[in-house]
Amino acid sequence: MALANLPTPLTFAPRLSEELGSSIWLKRDDLTGVGLGGNKARAVEFHMGACREAGADVFVTGGGPRSNWVLAAAAAAAARGIDCELVLFGDRPPAGTSGVDLLDRVDNLRIHFTGSPVRASVDPLLDRVEACLREEGRRPYVVGRGGAGPVGALGYVAAVDEIDDQAQGAGVRFEAMWLAAGSCGTMAGLVAGYRRRTGGPRVVGAAVHRPVEECQRRIEDISEASLDILEVAHRYPVRWQVTDHLDPDPLEVDAAARLMASTEGVFLDPEYGSCALADLIRQAGEVRGPVLFLVTGGTLNLFHGSSAA
Repeated sequence: MALANLPTPLTFAPRLSEELGSSIWLKRDDLTGVGLGGNKARAVEFHMGACREAGADVFVTGGGPRSNWVLAAAAAAAARGIDCELVLFGDRPPAGTSGVDLLDRVDNLRIHFTGSPVRASVDPLLDRVEACLREEGRRPYVVGRGGAGPVGALGYVAAVDEIDDQAQGAGVRFEAMWLAAGSCGTMAGLVAGYRRRTGGPRVVGAAVHRPVEECQRRIEDISEASLDILEVAHRYPVRWQVTDHLDPDPLEVDAAARLMASTEGVFLDPEYGSCALADLIRQAGEVRGPVLFLVTGGTLNLFHGSSAA
């Protein structure tokens, strides 16, 4: 049985379109229904399948205390009846300030904190947790921060087919697609999905955690590896780009969140969705429509600011 509630809605945004002077549609991947994990539900679906095929008995991954990915991973592991170990950067946050309160409700889950506020501190502790589990005779399945990698990206390779079917049913052909690029797995999956065919939209990702050059390398590497898994022989060119939002103007980000909420009743988090919309707004005068905006989620950040991975 599938974990995520798919397909997620594809809806026209009439009032936002009027404000921006272009036809804007929303892909509501905040509504996947897996542990408030938003877009990460698509990645965790494939990772859980790979975990089962590998004969693993514990799912190990990491991120931040308000990460979409760790919530989706914990929820998916619980739903599949498998143990889960999470590595989170920083120290245990005060009660009521992060997703750790939700994670504490899940049985068969252990959380390890790195003690460092640096996201990259997750990686070496993941290695140590894996080594300890193997010494205990366990069979861990380990996924890096954000679930970004060739297996997880398959979720958005499949999403391309879903989007195309919905667009065809709605009688719309998208000229561009906008989203936030954090760990870059979502965008890599979209790029890979469109490389299987001709005539896809321009895919634009607002880099919110990593330098543009690093995002570009990750997207190229992950998308190619995903197509290798699928044994795709002919790979078509795709128009895609990464824009720099590592240091966004807080006023622009807040204005974007307010515009989406005021026009469409959709709430965007300040770290991912609002930055991506701010980027779209900035370029709206140069963008030919219709445009698809990917609402990736980030529910916890709506209430507690931004500190996800």
